[in-house]
Amino acid sequence: MKKKDRKDKIKNKNKARKQQLAKKNTVQKITEEDCGVSDESLSRMKDKMQEMSGGIGHELIRDSSLEKMSDILLEYGEPLLDTIDSDNKAEYEKAIMISMMLWNCAIMQEAPKGRKEIEKMLKPIMPDAESRSVVKYMLERKREMFPDNKRMIMNYELAETPDGFHLSVASTIPSAEHQG
Repeated sequence: MKKKDRKDKIKNKNKARKQQLAKKNTVQKITEEDCGVSDESLSRMKDKMQEMSGGIGHELIRDSSLEKMSDILLEYGEPLLDTIDSDNKAEYEKAIMISMMLWNCAIMQEAPKGRKEIEKMLKPIMPDAESRSVVKYMLERKREMFPDNKRMIMNYELAETPDGFHLSVASTIPSAEHQG
């Protein structure tokens, strides 16, 4: 696919996402079925986030007016997920973790001092030209596909189901996106 065609496709997807979000402009009480995250999974993610942040409590909400970050992460990480054995949970989880880390790095790079900090952080995982190329591609992919999404991914849970793997994601909610 030509670069221009790919950019047009991404632009159209972004436009469709914005229209979808515009339709869902109210926050309402959400059930597990609405957002695909069980109460148990939500509780485990909340406990893990509290543990990782040194005991600071976090409020996790379900908000159907926002795009599901699990769907976004899977779409974003598609190039990495396509290179692995999708039946192997360890490989699948590794691709999800790398996708999550690179997503967050792409967001942090936008801060004034972010670029240098991210370069230092990523240096150990980029020992050769090929890995540097993959990282650069994924950072650019985030900026092209999801330029307006500034939600940091804080945690995830990958569960095996009869239909394959189910990904649940906990993310931040920028104040501009969420009005409670």
